[in-house]
Amino acid sequence: MNRRAYPYRRPHQDAVSTSGWTLREDDGAAIPLPSALIDWDYQTNLGLECSIDVDLDEVRETSGLPPEAELALTTVWSSSGSGLRMLAHRITLHGTGVRTVQPAFTVPGRDSGGVLTLETQLVLARRLNNPDPTGPRRAGSVLWRSRTHLRLQGDASQFPMAVVDFPDAGYPADAPWHLEIGRNLEAATMGSLLLLVNSRTPLVLEALRKANKASPAERMIHSALRQDVTRLMIEHALDHEELDDDSAFEPDTLGHTLLGVVRTHFPETDLASLRSVRRGDPALLSTRIQDAVGLFAKES
Repeated sequence: MNRRAYPYRRPHQDAVSTSGWTLREDDGAAIPLPSALIDWDYQTNLGLECSIDVDLDEVRETSGLPPEAELALTTVWSSSGSGLRMLAHRITLHGTGVRTVQPAFTVPGRDSGGVLTLETQLVLARRLNNPDPTGPRRAGSVLWRSRTHLRLQGDASQFPMAVVDFPDAGYPADAPWHLEIGRNLEAATMGSLLLLVNSRTPLVLEALRKANKASPAERMIHSALRQDVTRLMIEHALDHEELDDDSAFEPDTLGHTLLGVVRTHFPETDLASLRSVRRGDPALLSTRIQDAVGLFAKES
């Protein structure tokens, strides 16, 4: 396993501790943050909070910092679906003893999707002339880091949607949905994706309207839709031969979104390998996508 080597001393692992993140429910109750939210949709905001204890004396002593060193605790959230990265909380820590910090904030549903990452860091807030040559001295030097991931399983439902009569629109009469995807990778995501839902499929329409209040059978429909949309987006990404793992796009563009979907579901597989699987055995790629998305895994 690869481990990052820092060019300066860092605090003892017991110098900072956290209770873990919790999620505030509609009734105000807080529950431990799960690894995934199956029925999440873009209208659902996420209220997040945790408690962190920082032993300032232990931090300074074990990392070689003088008493006047100014520390800061920050929390940043990022979304693979939207491509956004935001500073959610920052507090400067002075003095001695154990300091308890309780970050609390809300991540808007419209800015989320894919995998939500919460990264909390204890850093050196200001540059200092550290008399200890092994201690940190540059502003921003990371002393402690904690990272938590939350998969928002319902990210297919955040696309722009339109309900249409499929025969009138030129699509098969009994198909439940169709995803339109643009070809311009530099174009805005929200203008490049449109999920068409067939007005002749009342069961699908009702399932989408209910969102997180869906019945078990309706959650099966959510899962099938999520898997199909993910498969189409991954295949669309693979169709663009110029798209590779080093490609970079502005946030909120189609290229950025497609790469985010691929990396979310296949974090350890490069695009060239996925294209090779698709050429050799397209059915296997489809099966791997079912597995990565967790088709029906949480609904059964």
